[in-house]
Amino acid sequence: MSQYDIPKGLYYTNDHAWVKVEGNQIRIGITDFMQKLAGEITFIRIPRAGKALAAGATLSSIQSGKWAGKIQVPMAGKVVEANSELPANPKLLNSDCYGAGWICVMEPDDLATGLKGLIHGDDADKFFTEEHAKFAKT
Repeated sequence: MSQYDIPKGLYYTNDHAWVKVEGNQIRIGITDFMQKLAGEITFIRIPRAGKALAAGATLSSIQSGKWAGKIQVPMAGKVVEANSELPANPKLLNSDCYGAGWICVMEPDDLATGLKGLIHGDDADKFFTEEHAKFAKT
């Protein structure tokens, strides 16, 4: 899977978001796999700081010239910060998806339980290998 950057210390969702634990908060973005699959991202709708969101709700809507999709909330909690740079510069999702292209920071209601539902470590390598094979067929 050398064509995709899959940092080891992160957690991942089935819809290709990454989750980084920062104390009692989580930072969320999209994976290198997703941004490469989507192509040049032209639009993103970010969540509003202060908003409480349920797990599975829409966190962010993203569009490129060939694709439109959503990122779901990985675990219930409150948005404490949103990346205000993204709406004016959605290409940050392509150029620096694990850095300047982060979407938001949340304070989860139950971090430990939320992490149990995410993909991590060797399971992440397996997941992305399977996803690559699935999308390579289309």
